[in-house]
Amino acid sequence: MDHHIVITVLLLLVVSASLVAICYRIGLSPIVGYLAAGLLLGPYVSGVLNRSELIGLFAEAGVVLLMFTIGLEFSLTRLLASRKLVLGVGGAQVASITLLGSLVFIALDVEPVLAVILGGAIAMSSTAITLKQLGEQGELGMVHGKVATGILLFQDVAAIPFLVLLPLLGNGGAEHGEALWLTLAKAAAVFLILVMTGRHLLPRLLHWVAGTHSLELFMLTVLAMALSAASLTLLAGLSATLGAFMAGMLLGETHFRYQIEADIRPFRDLMLGVFFISIGMQLDPAILLAEPGVILAVVAGLTVLKALLMTVLVRSFGYDLFESARSAVVLAQGGEFGLLLVAQVIALGLVDSAFLQPVLAGLIISMLVAPVLIRLNYPLAQLMTGQHPGRLETDRLDNLAETTEDYEEHVIICGYSRLGQGVARILQEQDIETLAIDNNPERVRELREQGEPVVFGDAANATILELARIHQARAVAIAFDDEEKARLVIAQIHRLAPAVPVIVRRHHGWKESMESDLNLAVVDDRLESSLMFAREVLVLCGLEPEEVDRTINLVRAREYAEEDMFREGTAETGSV
Repeated sequence: MDHHIVITVLLLLVVSASLVAICYRIGLSPIVGYLAAGLLLGPYVSGVLNRSELIGLFAEAGVVLLMFTIGLEFSLTRLLASRKLVLGVGGAQVASITLLGSLVFIALDVEPVLAVILGGAIAMSSTAITLKQLGEQGELGMVHGKVATGILLFQDVAAIPFLVLLPLLGNGGAEHGEALWLTLAKAAAVFLILVMTGRHLLPRLLHWVAGTHSLELFMLTVLAMALSAASLTLLAGLSATLGAFMAGMLLGETHFRYQIEADIRPFRDLMLGVFFISIGMQLDPAILLAEPGVILAVVAGLTVLKALLMTVLVRSFGYDLFESARSAVVLAQGGEFGLLLVAQVIALGLVDSAFLQPVLAGLIISMLVAPVLIRLNYPLAQLMTGQHPGRLETDRLDNLAETTEDYEEHVIICGYSRLGQGVARILQEQDIETLAIDNNPERVRELREQGEPVVFGDAANATILELARIHQARAVAIAFDDEEKARLVIAQIHRLAPAVPVIVRRHHGWKESMESDLNLAVVDDRLESSLMFAREVLVLCGLEPEEVDRTINLVRAREYAEEDMFREGTAETGSV
């Protein structure tokens, strides 16, 4: 074995983990840590890493998985429901800034089609940084948060045509206009093939795989589907990201979506980390000293000019001037897809690397300052507009996002057998929204066809709980009978959202090993069943129902009290 490779990988992991940990500690996006790791270990600084083919393959896999997960989150219904915001504002933002950037690059003697791609890179903003920072500030549901989210959704979709055009330019096709039409025709053909074969085949295959209850097989199948779709578009001479997005979009319409996203996310995040490391490797830090004025101009264009133009655009769609300015400040930075497009252009050798180095540096610097700008979006909007509206606490309640996929003040039911379904019906009678999680694919399919709010997934998976909006939940009801799995679910809830109350079924002697600070209620299903059975027997024996209910309640109180005393006694003596 080549020990040099092992040492290099170890060094890459240690440096990346250290820098990402520092970024988390000081409140920056982990993207910054990966970029810094690539810069420090790249050929321009330490030379530990070179532009190896292996790193390029991992980076490309990360982008493919990113587009696959974006496809999972993409909903045509949601897009049409928010068409004014997503298609209108988002489309105007991408089109106008792409046009402005294109004119600048054309003036710098760049070919028109390539200038459009680079202009599109300038138009993109960072989805990861923006949504993370707004979420931490509790502003995703406010007006400017919803506007920013809608624009980011369109940007994610708009990145696909730019990525599709890149291989064409790399083959010298930019000189032939008819090649563009051929590319679009190929994309349409691939889309039709995937829709016709995938709409029914993929869900059936996943349903069969889920029936094996093997998480490894399910995960491998999903990865194979994503890469198969990407390979299909590659064979057609298109970008692999296009096929991955289409496959994700098809699977996003199934009830397997949450489990798929939970399984893919660790691979995606790891591969994307390698992708950002590869971008950091391409940045020559000497350019910071050689071209500070050009870099400063790029950063100013991405922050100041982009914010001003977007304020006007959002305002023209009828939004308040102050909220328009806030949403513009939030998106005034470069983005992941912008880095990807510029890096791909450099890698394909379409433009001299030295020419795009200031652009790459400006994009990275703008992403470094993005968390600060987002955190200060309110005072900066005041400075831009001269308005000083009162900042009411009720704004966060009045402007909460209400989309088809958002849940708030709901009850999460883990396990949707007869008990879970019965609990859901009673809660729904009281107008309490429920969301059930179940890992039986047959049950999920049948109940979803009946309109039941249930999704397929492993409730002990932290990502599944986050996708089920555990932080916004009113309570969690664990309705299955697997005690070990219930312990795992409770541990995840305690880690993610300890304030959310949990109710769980169990047999005698189950709770004594649970942590004392859990907001946990335990129901002994055997005791409750025997009490209800005994009640009916007593009524049939001729006793008055009111007297029977008093007796049952006394027995219930005594049984639970004795069990609590037993647990306290064993805790004091240390006995079992």
